[in-house]
Amino acid sequence: MKLITDRVSTLFSLRAEIPLTAAQSRVVMYLEACGGGPVSQRDIEQYLNVSHTTAKGLLQRLEEKGFVRTAFDSHDGRVKNVYITDKAHQSRDELAEHINALTEQMMQGISTEEEQQLFELLRRVYLNIK
Repeated sequence: MKLITDRVSTLFSLRAEIPLTAAQSRVVMYLEACGGGPVSQRDIEQYLNVSHTTAKGLLQRLEEKGFVRTAFDSHDGRVKNVYITDKAHQSRDELAEHINALTEQMMQGISTEEEQQLFELLRRVYLNIK
């Protein structure tokens, strides 16, 4: 599984026209799915299942690249909210296209039934270690 994950990350970075890593792209797509924000940093940590430090680093790099902006919540200063920028909105379709192309490449030669079996097995493996 590690070999597959590493190869997908490499292919994603090499083929993307948008200067984002696979993890950064997941954050952008999550924010898009949530309507652009505000989404708390904590929500992103839970969605990605990563530590506070990892999420903080991802968000800092995304902010430096202009894909998100962050601000502390006006009602609770302990909560850091994340908002998607126009630059990220404009990149959404290209990003989704890139993700779909990579997914198609990974599933090449695998039937729909086999794909469903694979996803079910991986889901069970994940639940076993969650």
